[in-house]
Amino acid sequence: MSEGISVRIIKPTVWNFEVVNGENAFKEVVYSARVSGVPDVVKDDQVFSMLVENDYGSALEHIIIKFDLKMSKGNAPEFLEHRLVSHSGYSTRYIEVSKGIDKDSEGYEVIVPLHLLSDEYKDETMRTITENLRAAISAYRKINKGGVPREIARYVLPFAIAAGTYHVTINLRSLLNFLGLRLCVRASPEIRAIASQIYFALTEKLPQLKGLIGCRGFMRGCCPESNVTGVRTGKQIKSYPVCIFKSPESEIYIPTIKEMRNNEKVIKFDKEKAVKSQEILFKKWAEWE
Repeated sequence: MSEGISVRIIKPTVWNFEVVNGENAFKEVVYSARVSGVPDVVKDDQVFSMLVENDYGSALEHIIIKFDLKMSKGNAPEFLEHRLVSHSGYSTRYIEVSKGIDKDSEGYEVIVPLHLLSDEYKDETMRTITENLRAAISAYRKINKGGVPREIARYVLPFAIAAGTYHVTINLRSLLNFLGLRLCVRASPEIRAIASQIYFALTEKLPQLKGLIGCRGFMRGCCPESNVTGVRTGKQIKSYPVCIFKSPESEIYIPTIKEMRNNEKVIKFDKEKAVKSQEILFKKWAEWE
């Protein structure tokens, strides 16, 4: 019954990324800071960096960012948990699931968890997943053609369906909060891919942010993920990437809050090396590798 169903495995994707007012958008933040009393002798770039580094977030809300994204229905709720995000979504109540933004594409787009695309799972496990995806989509089409409305028929669809397509408007303060949380190794692979693509788009559009943003540990100077077994302590969890900031012997070691309270010794932090190291990781995540 499901033999004729075409399934295309795709990666989570961000596109149409725009910072309103472009490369001069940061000056809006600088202006608001000067209204609050920052003197003219402090250069614009320095004012902007100070506000980001010290988390004077209300001024950052003057910068507006817009983009489109596509992700699985399963992970879409994670993105929509973030506050102060305005979004318009592709509606599976009214539109056939395969007829989304890419109306000329063939088949049904799905996003499979990244670690299942490795050689370890590519045979039997992926065959089982693909067969079940086709069966679910076949059932969706059958009951819809039988007179059941799309908004009801969609209940049989799997989490993997790439129908989480949104046009997003968000201010910089909220976006930096999103990145701090979702550029962490503990975030799900799919939302890490989204966050990494946004990171590179944002630092390209606003180069003043280069070297200032990353996971919460990088931005705060200490990691809030204290005692997280398999990530910061204990045996590494296989499905998580290694945290590049966790080794006390490293020049890019970032202690957890608990370690700092216990007077953990920190050697001189090499910020330039830390930025390069995390960007290598982000590039891998962005490319869905």
